Amino acid sequence: MPSDQVELTKQVKAASDIVAVVGSYIPVTSAGKVFKAVCPFHDDTRPSLDVDPQRQRYKCWSCGAHGDVFSFTMHQEKVGFKEARALLAAKVGIKLDEPQTPQDYQRTRLLDVMRWAQAKYAYQYLEADAGEDARKYMGERKLSGKSVRDFGVGFAPITGDWLVKLAIAEGIPADVLVEVGLTATREGQRGHYDRFRDRVMFPIKDVRGQVVGFGGRIMPNNPLAARGPKYYNSAETPLFHKSELLYGLDLARHANAGYLAVVEGYTDVMMAHQCGVPQVVATMGTALNAKHVAQLRRYVPKVVLLYDADAGGYTGVDRALEMFISQDVELAVATLPEGLDPCDLLVRPNGIETFQKVLTSAVDALDFKLNRLLERDPKPSDTTKLRIVDDVLGIMAAAPLIPGAAAQMKRELIITRLLQRLGIRHEKEKVIWARFEELRKIYEQREREAQQKEREQKARENRPTVTVRPDAVMPTTERRRGEPKAGPAEAAENQLAQLLLADPGLVPVAAAQLTPEEITHTGLRRIVSELFAIHATGTVADLEALRVRLDDRPDLFDVAAHKLQFVGQQMQDREQWLARLLKRFAEMKADAEANRAKELLTNASDEETMELLRRIQQTQPKRSAG
Repeated sequence: MPSDQVELTKQVKAASDIVAVVGSYIPVTSAGKVFKAVCPFHDDTRPSLDVDPQRQRYKCWSCGAHGDVFSFTMHQEKVGFKEARALLAAKVGIKLDEPQTPQDYQRTRLLDVMRWAQAKYAYQYLEADAGEDARKYMGERKLSGKSVRDFGVGFAPITGDWLVKLAIAEGIPADVLVEVGLTATREGQRGHYDRFRDRVMFPIKDVRGQVVGFGGRIMPNNPLAARGPKYYNSAETPLFHKSELLYGLDLARHANAGYLAVVEGYTDVMMAHQCGVPQVVATMGTALNAKHVAQLRRYVPKVVLLYDADAGGYTGVDRALEMFISQDVELAVATLPEGLDPCDLLVRPNGIETFQKVLTSAVDALDFKLNRLLERDPKPSDTTKLRIVDDVLGIMAAAPLIPGAAAQMKRELIITRLLQRLGIRHEKEKVIWARFEELRKIYEQREREAQQKEREQKARENRPTVTVRPDAVMPTTERRRGEPKAGPAEAAENQLAQLLLADPGLVPVAAAQLTPEEITHTGLRRIVSELFAIHATGTVADLEALRVRLDDRPDLFDVAAHKLQFVGQQMQDREQWLARLLKRFAEMKADAEANRAKELLTNASDEETMELLRRIQQTQPKRSAG
């Protein structure tokens, strides 16, 4: 990252007045030294958003939203940091000439190939004789030509090397086609073959509308239709990550419904948009997960899960409840008429009105769960009530234990509603909370045992043990469920990031003695790695420079800016603190090498044993007394 880009970022920020930026989206009024506005981040009834022209920051005293001109623009425009910076730069007349890094160049190259392939598939569907059956299939589903073109639907011919031959003729390297998952290498043979054959092709786009993958629906009359998968998605590639993408989000994020609905099929999404219900997206054949929810909550405060009435057990509801407890988002559940999917329902008489009513009448996920449990026994016995309570408490206990007042309020709300719905006396609340704590400890113990088994398995395989943690950084006092309790390594890693973010002048000292690979927490490792990389370019490793490099992880930057840096600023004698931390990292590295050598002693010969003992001795650092 050239230093001039960081300087440009600072120039854009300095030239963009926070009051003018916020005022271009919502009305602001003067209130002494600050300006007030109705907060756009939650359902605000009174102006609770403060816009501070002196600090060039905004903060909502109701929902806690806060940030600067970049974060406000990112929220309002539903874009990433680079796009927000470009929008602000255009407004203040600053020209951004952003040179491509090798990573940017490679990504652009892959996106170009995907765009090329989508055009080829689309031609086969729209113009070629080979696409006739595909056109009939989509026509039977009542999808219009406009919808097909809007979503870029195509067709992959049955020929096993159709795309390969096109690429050769147009000079597209075979390795790029393999890298994006369009073709594969023949086993034991030279040459390549098409991975998608005789399938209707649904381009899968990121939120910017760029094609990053494909979903292929095999033609019903294909002789292999009964044996192969009906839907076949792109494999994981540098562009395509199935667990993070939502089909149709690039279009649905612009809907103003106040929520987004999640369905299962590509054609369901297309038909909903065709019928004027654009707030619909679909997962890639997987259950809704935390990454999906994190994406969705960037655009809406509420998510509606749509289930078929005959979907056995509604197995996704429990998982949805876990996410409701652990994520800052409202989750509701809607039920379709039995035997119908959204595409079928929408084309029926009055189907659009029925579909919209299904979505608007979605039931809170907890109430939906309780309704299902009480269906068979509207007047449950005390024993049944306790069984229902234990079921819901088990879901609560399995959810990541997120600290803070908002998460605690959610847990209290759930307990209160349980008592009310089941007619349990308020005096029993202490017993229910005690049972929740008991279940939580049981889940923690199970996870510790599972982690221990994993470590033992890695040790048997003679592989170094690395604790895998979630990508989101949490300070040691805010660990997530499933993470081991904060030990010396985790504390040292957190404190290192806190110090470096609070005092960029310490970055060169740390970079000279430490490598990012020594940090086990993936989020902290990314932050420290980027700070070191910024320093290597000769630029001051401050927050603005870090923000540019964390364009793909705004959540990580938010944690760095508002949690880690704040804690670091409270630390005194930072240079001495850093010296102690670097010594601790050296000790941990030596201990790891010593433990590795000790593991090898079991199967070593006498001569090898002597050599290993010498290695162990050499790796032991001199420890200070006490």
